Order: sequence, then C-alpha cells, then structure tokens
Amino acid sequence: MYVFGAGNFGREVRDAILASEGDVSAFVTDVKPKRHVPDQVLYFDNSPAPANSLIVVAVADTEGRRDIVKRLTECGWGFGKIVHPRACLATGVSLGEGSVVLALSYLSTDACIHQHVQITYGVTFGHDSVAEDFVTVLPNSTIGGEVLIGRGATVGSGAVILPGITVGEGSIVGAGAVVTRDVPPNVVVVGTPARVVRRTS
Repeated sequence: MYVFGAGNFGREVRDAILASEGDVSAFVTDVKPKRHVPDQVLYFDNSPAPANSLIVVAVADTEGRRDIVKRLTECGWGFGKIVHPRACLATGVSLGEGSVVLALSYLSTDACIHQHVQITYGVTFGHDSVAEDFVTVLPNSTIGGEVLIGRGATVGSGAVILPGITVGEGSIVGAGAVVTRDVPPNVVVVGTPARVVRRTS
C-alpha cells in the first residue's frame, strides 16, 4: 500500500495501515515533506503506476484530494481502503475505494461511505447515513441516523448533526456546531443551533 501525502494525516494513515498489520511501500508526494517521515518518499511526476499497486490519498484539503485522485487515476493507480482495527463497522456498512476510517470510530448499520472519504478519530456515524465522495468528518463528530452529507462537505471536530439532516455539497460544518436543520450547498455553518455565516465560494 502506498500513501499519497507525507503530512500529518499521511502519518496517521500510515499508523492505521501498520496497526492492521499491513505494509507501507512508500509515501508519494508532489511537495517536499515538512518533517521527517519514516518510510521511503517517492515524488509523483505523472509516471505510470507500479504494477498491482494500491494507494490511498491522505490529503485533508478536499479540492486538492480531488485533483490528486484524478491525476493518479490517469496514471493507472488503483485505490485501497483503510480501516483501523480499533474502528467498528456494523452490519451492512459499505465503504468506497480510497476511503479511510481511523481508530475509535463507529459506523452504524447500513451506513454508506462513498469514495475517497475521510472518517477520522472517534466519529459516530449513524445508521443509514451517507457520506458522498470526498467528504471529510473530523474527530469526535456525531452524525445521526439517515443523514446525507453531500459531496466534498466537511464536518468539523465535535460537531453534531441531528437525524435526517442533509448537509449540502461543498459545505463546512464548523467545530462544535449542532446542526438542527438542512444545510444548503457551499456554505459555512457554525454555532448552536448552526447558522450560515458565509459562502465557501
């Protein structure tokens, strides 16, 4: 398994792979790492992928992640899935390629995680809820049942989203926010109850 991104999240993903008794072949990056990383670093130059190789993109920025996935796909990379052994996936959970679930997270019955989603530490993700492609859910968030989180949205640390809510594509739920009603696309919401404070684009 290769990890694209040698930053903080890349190192956390590496830890999840090692905890699962997997091997990290190398970090792949297109920028110089800001700190030492313990494995080999390969610089991505749009060369063809190594044969039979899988990679996961450990880049927090949603737009950056989309761009990197597109470039890797064009170069023939396949995408793996990472689930830390201390995460819990209930019956019927589906997990798309390129997605990551870190330690102490619980994905409840029939939750659906699409492609290249990042579920970080200590997240509770409710039954029948959906995270569309490129969603990021930050630590200790609580997602109620039957919630839809739209493509490319981010849920901040410690946020709570009540059951049945839709969070629109590209929106950001601020840290600690309590979401009690649907969130439109491409906005930032903060507070308790959460309210729109600005657009994302």
